[in-house]
Amino acid sequence: MFGKTYILGVGITTAKEKKILEYILDELGKPKGERRKIIIFTPNPEQISAANKDSSLKELLNQAQISLPDGAGVVIGAKLLGRPIYARITGVDFMQKLVKSVSNQPVVTGFLGSQPRVAKECAECLQKLWPKFRVGYASELYDKEKLIHSDIDILFVAFGFPKQEKWILKHKREIPATVVMAVGGAFDFISGGVPRAPKIVRKFGLEWIFRLIIQPWRIFRHVRILHFSGLIFARWLSDRLKISQK
Repeated sequence: MFGKTYILGVGITTAKEKKILEYILDELGKPKGERRKIIIFTPNPEQISAANKDSSLKELLNQAQISLPDGAGVVIGAKLLGRPIYARITGVDFMQKLVKSVSNQPVVTGFLGSQPRVAKECAECLQKLWPKFRVGYASELYDKEKLIHSDIDILFVAFGFPKQEKWILKHKREIPATVVMAVGGAFDFISGGVPRAPKIVRKFGLEWIFRLIIQPWRIFRHVRILHFSGLIFARWLSDRLKISQK
């Protein structure tokens, strides 16, 4: 399994995106009885800020086998603290790349969560892009028997943080999937329910500003980004002072 670097106590996977995808595909290529369960979370500045105030959330996030650095702030913060990460890996982009990678393979995927019909719409949009992509489950509701009998290999869960992470850890043993990933609002983006920022905006890590413009109610959530920035600066300053005193 990949190593992690810790940003304000939250582990972030340091491997490159390509290597992570290769590892997952290799695991999916094994007989089901020989596979290891892979839990994927996507810590961003907002989540790390919340975890800094609540140790139970920090413990929750750190139980994932793979933690993708979902946010430019995570990458910048890691660099300032001398714990560099290769690059930002957004949950929605990684999800689509994973779907593309398995679209021509006998891999069955499930979609759980979000608002009514959004999970199905998301699955349908992905099948339009990759017609051979196999979907075994798509619903906003958890139907235990149906999900178990769907014989899925990958399950994307979109209940929002931290509900989705708690749900995954609670149900991981009964979920037949090898890969279980918390994806937040990814279903909304892929289905077209919520527009994504232009690529140039995403390239510079400013997608959060775009989302704030189209969803102004999120301003209270973005206060945590400022809190995260303050925590990073305080830790950076503390490290500099320690170095100067040696």
